[in-house]
Amino acid sequence: MLTRRGWSLVGACLGLFVAGRLLGTVELSILATGGVALLAGALVWARTRTWELDAGRDLRPARLHVGADGRVDLAISNRGARRTPQLSVTDVFDNGKRAARFLLPPLPPDETARAAYRIPTARRGRYRVGPLAVTATDPFGLARRTWGLGGFSEVTVCPRVHDILAPRQPGGRLVASVESVRARALVSEGGEEFLTLREYEVGDDLRRVHWRSTARTGELMVRQDEAQWRARAVVVLDVRPGAHDHGSFELAVEATASVVDRLTRMRRQVEVVTGAGQRLGQTRPGRSRTFDVMDQLATIEPGGTDRLGSVLSSLRARGRAALVVAVMGTMSAAELDALGGLTAHGSVTVVATRPPLTVLPGDRIAPPASAGAVSTQALVVVDTYAVPFPIAWNETMTRWQLSALATSPPSPSPR
Repeated sequence: MLTRRGWSLVGACLGLFVAGRLLGTVELSILATGGVALLAGALVWARTRTWELDAGRDLRPARLHVGADGRVDLAISNRGARRTPQLSVTDVFDNGKRAARFLLPPLPPDETARAAYRIPTARRGRYRVGPLAVTATDPFGLARRTWGLGGFSEVTVCPRVHDILAPRQPGGRLVASVESVRARALVSEGGEEFLTLREYEVGDDLRRVHWRSTARTGELMVRQDEAQWRARAVVVLDVRPGAHDHGSFELAVEATASVVDRLTRMRRQVEVVTGAGQRLGQTRPGRSRTFDVMDQLATIEPGGTDRLGSVLSSLRARGRAALVVAVMGTMSAAELDALGGLTAHGSVTVVATRPPLTVLPGDRIAPPASAGAVSTQALVVVDTYAVPFPIAWNETMTRWQLSALATSPPSPSPR
């Protein structure tokens, strides 16, 4: 096909031909004919010239998070016996919405040229990269030919993951990480069995310090009970379209990813469900891989049938989740009461991404009378509307930890 310069020459030749006829000047007609011949030669050159090129693409990494650094490495080799002219190479991203363009210098036979560009990570999603588009232009720049080279690649941009404190557990204390577990089953002198010893982390209950191991190792060691090791956590993501605007939904997805990442690094069994009843995945203790859940969160959008009430009722009926984290948009009083009903079985934390809140951040909601047994648990509200999520979350968890330590009755220090 003709380039912009080629089409300009077409217009010039037409003007020369018309002027030659009107003025009766043979020279102008000859110039027009010469221009047409030049265009024809350029088109033939572009259509008939071929080169044997090979291309490779390497995504580093193929899965990353919003705001992370990623790159695409390209390698183009000349497998033919002729030297290539200067070529233009374009690698398209996200079905052509973005593109990286390079000029490929003339390549001798069996030579390889390399280039790289950064992966756009401003938005989460699953994006297709490629194929490469190679363009050859004739020496006069009048005609060009473009052909595809190589195949497609896929890159997944997962939601941003924030560094947050461990969620609050029953009794008002934070669950510390077991990333540095020194795992072995142990029995205290009083006959109380616990699963592991691990290093102290900020937020741990000081009453769980194992003083003998602390004296022996020189580091503050904390007991990890078997019940807490095996306890299941459920993260509920509100996907109702009416509950979110674009900004609040992206915040909700980031909050969900951050909580799942934190709990997984604590080797907790985590199940992720949406308010539409869709199960996004489950992680199990001892497995740090959260790829399945993160891949689902990378592409999730608001929508679907509103089954939030059914999801919460199911969690309450089963009563198997020791920890529930609900990432919500706009909430009604009925939905907040339903979340409060879950506190009869464990700890519930609500991350509110949109106002208005019917309770103040950090307020406690006692479970309804129909919840069964009397519970000392509380529902904790983390308000992220006016304060960034990681700051709001960490401040709320720390405030609850300090409050629990101040109000807890004194108990003998464990050995």
